[in-house]
Amino acid sequence: MGIQFSGLASGLDTQSIIADLMKLERTKSEKVEKQKTMVEWKKEAWKEMNNKIYSFYKSELFNFKSSSTYNKKTVTSSNTSAIKINSSPDGVNGSHDVEVTNVAKGSFLTGTELGSTVTSSTTMGELAVFAEGETKALQIKLADGDAFQEITVAATDTISSVINKIKDLDLDLNISFDNNFKRIFTSSQNTGDGIKLSVSGDDSLLTALGFGAANRTGSLGEDATFVYNGATLSSSTNEVSVNGISMTILGEGSSTISVSQNTDEIYDSIKSFLTKYNELIAEITEKTSAASARKFSPLTAEEKDAMTETEVELWEGKIKGALFRNDQTLIDISSSLRNTLTINQGVDTSSFSIKNLADLGIVTGNYTEKGLLHIQGDEDDTLYALKENKLRKAIEEDPDGVMELMTALGGQLYSDFGEKMKSSSLSSAFTFYNDKQLDKQVSAYETELEKLEERYTVIEERYYSQFTAMEQAMQKSQSTSDWLSQQLGGM
Repeated sequence: MGIQFSGLASGLDTQSIIADLMKLERTKSEKVEKQKTMVEWKKEAWKEMNNKIYSFYKSELFNFKSSSTYNKKTVTSSNTSAIKINSSPDGVNGSHDVEVTNVAKGSFLTGTELGSTVTSSTTMGELAVFAEGETKALQIKLADGDAFQEITVAATDTISSVINKIKDLDLDLNISFDNNFKRIFTSSQNTGDGIKLSVSGDDSLLTALGFGAANRTGSLGEDATFVYNGATLSSSTNEVSVNGISMTILGEGSSTISVSQNTDEIYDSIKSFLTKYNELIAEITEKTSAASARKFSPLTAEEKDAMTETEVELWEGKIKGALFRNDQTLIDISSSLRNTLTINQGVDTSSFSIKNLADLGIVTGNYTEKGLLHIQGDEDDTLYALKENKLRKAIEEDPDGVMELMTALGGQLYSDFGEKMKSSSLSSAFTFYNDKQLDKQVSAYETELEKLEERYTVIEERYYSQFTAMEQAMQKSQSTSDWLSQQLGGM
């Protein structure tokens, strides 16, 4: 920018005049900045809402569609010292008699005492005779049919390093040195017939480690044997699954295993889903039905300065509260949820024993609730608590029918949501809204603001050039006038 003449001739405050002119010019930027702010607020609002919907999809909806949600069993053992029950969703309802006659065992081989002064740091050279540079072989296997695996031992190896070398063989083997009893303990991790620990190798080394000629073969492994409902069965491990019942054999003895439908857990799972469903529907309804905020727009810095902090919060809250007003994406999500659950949209239940949620006493309330669901007879629902609880009764009497309907409805919704979250030119994967489009809009507004700033620089320089030219012209005119006055005065 060249030399500026600020009112020297005219007496005008040209800088203030130009500042006011530029303020008028910048109203276009203020408009674009407000539009950009609106899109950024929409992005933030959608990010939060998307997280809620995706969390519902990944958690509550996934569980709702999964058959395991409806395969909840209560399984007990009358003798927990003999049989421990594990998760058994496929267990057959009823009583099951089990008599354990033998517990599965592994193979054990324990070395003899090595001496009171021996520690894990004692070297092999202190326990056995090694020639200069000599190494000795130690071999081990876990079953008769296995091949021996070998390590080499030097005089400088300690008991600890020998044990680590054996561990590095990656055998299913437990091995340790007990400093209290001065012995090496070994045991197979696996159980069952055919398991038998054996060690071989250099005689002097084995003897030095407590495995003399008579102590190089461990105990024989044994299968677990038990009688289940009259049938004699065996297992190489104590972890047994029979007729859908998963159990751990702990000791010999008899036990009665009782399997029954866990009605409460299934009921609570369905109720939990409906609670989350209602929360989501209510929030979508509130957001899409919000009052219009068309008369409000984001505030400029100057406008904020003229208001209190509370007034700014209320103003912006009004706008943000209406960001999803009549939002078709949210309306479509709500419609998909409501129509699938209330009228079986997309699901053919004609062959089902239970046709719809209403058959289970799961019903919509007043039309003003916009599709919220209630469980008739549920003690926590004050409007319907006194009615018959058809859902609990159906779980007790027809659990397969309940599962069939719920998994079909849940599967349809899960598929619908999956389609809505597919990546496209407008949206990323796992998003329900056009995040890419919003990003492009923000970028476009930023580009427009940059161009406007460049334009304002040109306009401001033009104003200064025009005012400077005016000042120079007025100064020249004033000089000419002064000269003429001087000339006339001298006549």
